[in-house]
Amino acid sequence: MKRITKASSMNLPNGRRDLLRALGVGAVAVTAGAGISGARGAVAATTGASTSMDAGVRAFKLYTGPDHASHVLEGTIDQMDRTDVVAIHFKETPVHSSYDWHAAPESQYVITLSGTLEFTTPDGETFVVRPGDVLLAEDNIGVGHKWRLIDDQPWRRAYVVLKPGAKDLFVAKNGG
Repeated sequence: MKRITKASSMNLPNGRRDLLRALGVGAVAVTAGAGISGARGAVAATTGASTSMDAGVRAFKLYTGPDHASHVLEGTIDQMDRTDVVAIHFKETPVHSSYDWHAAPESQYVITLSGTLEFTTPDGETFVVRPGDVLLAEDNIGVGHKWRLIDDQPWRRAYVVLKPGAKDLFVAKNGG
């Protein structure tokens, strides 16, 4: 019987492992972007609204303010620029889950693949993240934020970890 072995990226030299990681991030970004463009483009064609290329990829940024509390900005992701990342990993959380106060472990993009969530900051700011949305989590000091699933889908997401010191691609709405 012939045995099929799968190569592990852990056995590859660092350069190749980094290349595989970068390709994985690109695949997720392209997949997420294609899903958004396709879904919103179909609506735009029937309603005369602008396409997702005009509006950008919907995003939220959780950050720690001077008061050491988490705050949120709404905006988009700059699709014309790139940044440095160090890892990507995936997670699924069951339907109707929630997670109490916690800070982000590191600066990371959280790309929601399925599930609709409501996030809350300590001062009561709330926002809803839907499939295709990007959350830039940079609130790594203080109490952080909490979330809860508000639909009947599991939360499937990709975490794309930014390289320490790398610029993020978040563009705040209304210059905020």
